Amino acid sequence: MVSAKENMLIWKQRIDERNKSGMTVKEWCEMNGLSKHKYNYWNHKIITKKKPIEEIAFTEVTPILSERDNLISNSNKSDDFQIIYKDIQVTVPSNFNQNSLAGLMKVLQEL
Repeated sequence: MVSAKENMLIWKQRIDERNKSGMTVKEWCEMNGLSKHKYNYWNHKIITKKKPIEEIAFTEVTPILSERDNLISNSNKSDDFQIIYKDIQVTVPSNFNQNSLAGLMKVLQEL
């Protein structure tokens, strides 16, 4: 009996063969005595397995603050926290607005 892992490997090889052949799926399956339905099933299974899991990436954001903002943010420094996403670092003050932060996170995810 063939394991699921072996089946995956066999079908990956078959799908690679078909891709290199230049034939349509129907032609290749008929020539190799395989069901087009089974081919599509394994092709879908292999494609979904290849998709990388999205990872949360953090980066440094350098905020541009006025002198007044700097004075305010320095007074609450110990309660502030930082969000790092890709090459962006955001320092979030302790009295942050949740809706603004949610909007910022959506924008960062689109980068």
